[in-house]
Amino acid sequence: MMRSSDLMVVGLCALACLLHQHVFAYPQYAPTCEEDIRAAILFREKNANKSARWQSALKSWYGAGESCLTCADDPCGSHGYHGNWEGLECRGDWICDDEWCHWSGQNAAKGNCKKITNFHLPDRGLEGPIPEELKYFANLAEIDLDSNNLIGELPVWMACMPNLIEIDIEENQFTGSIPREWGNLKKLEEVEIDDNPQLSGCVPQGLPHDERGGKVSFSTDPKIGTSWGGTRINGVRCPNAPMPDCEHAKLPEDAPMPRTKNMTLPEFNVEGDWSPEQIEEYVRQQLEKDQKTVRGLP
Repeated sequence: MMRSSDLMVVGLCALACLLHQHVFAYPQYAPTCEEDIRAAILFREKNANKSARWQSALKSWYGAGESCLTCADDPCGSHGYHGNWEGLECRGDWICDDEWCHWSGQNAAKGNCKKITNFHLPDRGLEGPIPEELKYFANLAEIDLDSNNLIGELPVWMACMPNLIEIDIEENQFTGSIPREWGNLKKLEEVEIDDNPQLSGCVPQGLPHDERGGKVSFSTDPKIGTSWGGTRINGVRCPNAPMPDCEHAKLPEDAPMPRTKNMTLPEFNVEGDWSPEQIEEYVRQQLEKDQKTVRGLP
């Protein structure tokens, strides 16, 4: 039987835990962090008009997603880590205890806003180089762009994303070699660049060990490490390059500001509701108008 003093200690510990959660955890309905929203809007502005495939992949990146394009901008939402904007996930904080790492979940994360932690747009037929605007997502832990039609050399600027845990860009058409600057990404656990037949060269020493059994908590992949099957990479480990200057990776001061209030639709002059296409076009026009106002443009 527990003594009264022991019960008091247990009670105080429970109270401390509750207070800690109250002080440090953000509530379910906390907004997405403003800097992350601005990064997402900038990404959309720079890439949505590249092709029909990019436009389709980013069509929900308005308001509260396709369920409410006219709502205030909130990529993360309040209904789970998948978020409102397709391809963006908000999983909380990455916590490591006794060599086991996992996501805290939204309701147990620190801070007063939700961070965009995962960028996930595989199997979309996306073309062109990896968009440089990805570097402005300061809290990204995962980039998953596998099974697209991406081309060009792997970007050195990705070394300026220190929170990356996984890079999955297999089954594309990249050329060149793995940037040696990537070896400075200390949190990386998984790098998948398989089936890019034109990639060649060595593997930076700082990248994770060669692929073996294991997994990260946000992936169903049974293996972790660095994998390059289906490429011309020789597997030899080579020295890391010095860390690049990352001043350019800061979100530009003139990056778009988020819409903080729901948009009011005008009265429709014929019977019936607005079609999704009409609403989407109106939203885009209003957003362009708003951004011109914010930036002082005519």
